Amino acid sequence: MKLFKSVIMVKHPRDLVWETIRDHLSEIVPYLDDIASVTTEQRAQDPDGVLQLVNLWQADIAIPDILTSVIDTDSVSWTDHAGWHPNNHECHWQIKPHFFSDRISCSGSTHYESAIGGRGTRITFAGQFDVSAHDIPGIPAFMENSAAKVIESLVTTLIPKNFRKITDALPMILN
Repeated sequence: MKLFKSVIMVKHPRDLVWETIRDHLSEIVPYLDDIASVTTEQRAQDPDGVLQLVNLWQADIAIPDILTSVIDTDSVSWTDHAGWHPNNHECHWQIKPHFFSDRISCSGSTHYESAIGGRGTRITFAGQFDVSAHDIPGIPAFMENSAAKVIESLVTTLIPKNFRKITDALPMILN
């Protein structure tokens, strides 16, 4: 298992940042060079006010040579299940990849705090990623640990990097 965490400051008020990232991801996609599309598949509000979102993400990334025999570039997509908790401005999420879904788990939370006297937002984005490369077709047993580390490294770099790009794109969307 590999942990990842990013803390990002955004010069826009918390509620605006919260609502934009929650409700307008598809408008941010053109600013994300590793993402081809984000499609909301389900949106439902719980009786306690938590908004449950299910988004389908399609990546547009280069796969390291060691993994091209087992991962097709066109199949790099995932579904994220997110619960947006308005009482504490926190989003708890779980990512389900569409490849090796029985071998990969990824989950975490994103916390939005008011900053800069209410004119900004401090976003803490943290999660964990775990992969089991045991018995993956095309990967010899002696390379399983190396393949798992490459996958973990790739993904735990890609996820925070793309979240950073989402926050970097906010001024283009909000202005």
